[in-house]
Amino acid sequence: MSGLFVALAPVFLAILAGWSARLTRVVPEAAWAGVNRLAYMILAPVFMFTEIVRADLSFAQLSFAAAGVLSFIAMGVLGFALLPIARGPVFASVHQGTIRWNTFVILAAAAAAFGPEGSALVALLMGPGIPVVNVMTVAVHSRWGEGQNPSLRGVTRSLLTNPLLVACVLGLAINLSGLELPPSVMDVLTIIGRGALGVTLMCVGAGLDLKAISAKPGLMAAGVAMKLLVAPLVFIGIGLALGLQGVHLAVLAICGAAPSPPAAYILTREMGGDPRFMAGHITATTLLSALAIPTAIWLAGLVG
Repeated sequence: MSGLFVALAPVFLAILAGWSARLTRVVPEAAWAGVNRLAYMILAPVFMFTEIVRADLSFAQLSFAAAGVLSFIAMGVLGFALLPIARGPVFASVHQGTIRWNTFVILAAAAAAFGPEGSALVALLMGPGIPVVNVMTVAVHSRWGEGQNPSLRGVTRSLLTNPLLVACVLGLAINLSGLELPPSVMDVLTIIGRGALGVTLMCVGAGLDLKAISAKPGLMAAGVAMKLLVAPLVFIGIGLALGLQGVHLAVLAICGAAPSPPAAYILTREMGGDPRFMAGHITATTLLSALAIPTAIWLAGLVG
């Protein structure tokens, strides 16, 4: 267990570095929007594309992806258990908190714990996982968010233009087709992608809002428990049911223990949710995931 904490420590130290850079204004406040956009539009998609193109896809990998998708759907259903204590816009936000996953944190965590195989598995799950999660969160916001009624056309457009989804689908298509990109092209993409994890983790740190954790404390505790306690158990349980073990089960457990992403704040703000609650949920789950992720890996190793 102590070895896992050591392996994952750089991930959370990078998040702390981003928080410190914003707090001390080493990086000006106005600059973070541009850094976030660089990471979201270029660095992260390129990194995920190269990881999936290089992945050695097999039946175990496909079973892993299926287990991940089923786990997200299961958490989407379980999230409705919070409806009796959260009405209206805040329900849209807390429900989103139960299923959205910070892909940048878990990419780094999987790479730190299991090397390239770990990050490739996470990248593989992003292909089907991103659209499934986005459809659920947009649907719930359109029902409970304030003043929302988005059209099917608008939802479809947002999914088809999501740079992370596009990168994952293209990478999977090239991998399955057997097409080999020229080495020079892959070298350029690899160089660009190397900057993804460090920059995105610092952006996560820069976005932390400690004061917002106190928003609706009872509901906050329930939402965080659903994300960091219930979700890992659901992911591990479904993984075991589909015959996963070893690295595959452990990486699935990491996905279950993932904190909520900064993108969740943007969606809830734009679609009539509760932005302050969402900011607190993102901060709380990010901080507590430093304990939840190694615990989930340990549990997966114990039962798998």
